[in-house]
Amino acid sequence: MANTRQWRRFRPNRMELLSIGGALIAIPLYLAVLYVLDGRAETYFENLRGEDTELYLTQLRESRGFSAYVDEYRDILGYDSVKEAAPSFLVGRWTMRPEPLRLTPGTPPGHCIDPITFDYGIVLMAQGGAGAFEAGYRIEGQKVQIESPGDRSFAVDLVSYGARLDHLEFQPPGRDEPVFAYNCTG
Repeated sequence: MANTRQWRRFRPNRMELLSIGGALIAIPLYLAVLYVLDGRAETYFENLRGEDTELYLTQLRESRGFSAYVDEYRDILGYDSVKEAAPSFLVGRWTMRPEPLRLTPGTPPGHCIDPITFDYGIVLMAQGGAGAFEAGYRIEGQKVQIESPGDRSFAVDLVSYGARLDHLEFQPPGRDEPVFAYNCTG
C-alpha cells in the first residue's frame, strides 16, 4: 500500500518530461532511418548484381556470409547444372586429413600431405590409386556435387564460418572413410 501512495505522488520534473518526450521522438525517427538505409542497401545490391557480378558476390559474402554467397554463386553462374569449370572457391590443392584440424582462419596447414586438386574438368588425387579423372561440378544447397563417369562421383560439404570457407568434408572415391580437406594455399 505504501508503494502505491509513493507512485501517486511521483510527478516528473520538466527535465524528465523533456527526456521522455525526446526518447519518444528519437526511437521512431531512428527506426525510420534504419528502414531507409536498409532500402538503399537493397537497391545498391540489386544494381551491383547486374553491373559487377564479381564485386557483388564478394560483398554479399562479406555482409551475409558464405552460405548466402554459395546460393547466389550457383544462381548467377549457372551451377544448378553440371559445368566443367570448378567453382572458384574450390579450385586448387587441398590436403586431406582423417581428423579435423584446428587452424587459425586463413592459415594453411603446415604440410600438404595426401593432396587432392580440383581444376577445370578434372580431379587429381596423388595417393589412394584414384589418380586423375574427369569431373564436372554442380552446386546443390551447400554441397558441390562432383560428377564423374563410373563410380567416382561424390559430394563435397562446404564448411564455413561467417564469410570464410573453412574446410571441405567428403568421402573420396576409393576410400572407406570421409576426410577433412584444408586449402594448402591459404
